[in-house]
Amino acid sequence: MIWDFRGDDGQFVWVSCGLNEEENRMLLTDIAVEHTLVSKKNGVRQTFLLHPFTNTQRDTLGKFEIVRDIREPGFKGVRRSAFVTFQQLAELYAKGVLEEFGFSVRMCPGHGTYPTANPAKKILPTNISPSSPFDLAVQKVDVSKPATRELRTALLRINVKL
Repeated sequence: MIWDFRGDDGQFVWVSCGLNEEENRMLLTDIAVEHTLVSKKNGVRQTFLLHPFTNTQRDTLGKFEIVRDIREPGFKGVRRSAFVTFQQLAELYAKGVLEEFGFSVRMCPGHGTYPTANPAKKILPTNISPSSPFDLAVQKVDVSKPATRELRTALLRINVKL
């Protein structure tokens, strides 16, 4: 399936996605991460092909969840998340923010269901399909421009200043 989103600049951005009918979530199939889950009960290994997916809740509808572990001296570590659009995710990847601050992206399997809570995985360059719409969106990002106010606000929630 091909879906279109209106980007931050008001232009339409074409995104190749699949729809997971069971969970009614749109998948960004341009990014694929192989993940193996080992059962704690019987040691059975299951391998899943995971993709970032858009949220279906009100305020975060159509956005991808990015997750970061925060550890401060004297405090217990916590996991914080924020929700970003397709364009913002491409911008974060292009500027190296995902890697620099240790972000993961919440993912789910393309087929079937994941037996536990959907995991958050790091996106490596090898996980992105070359010449895919996401790869092209990453290449089009002008890294010299500052992030939008909306993106900076989302990142402040998880203790990141751009």
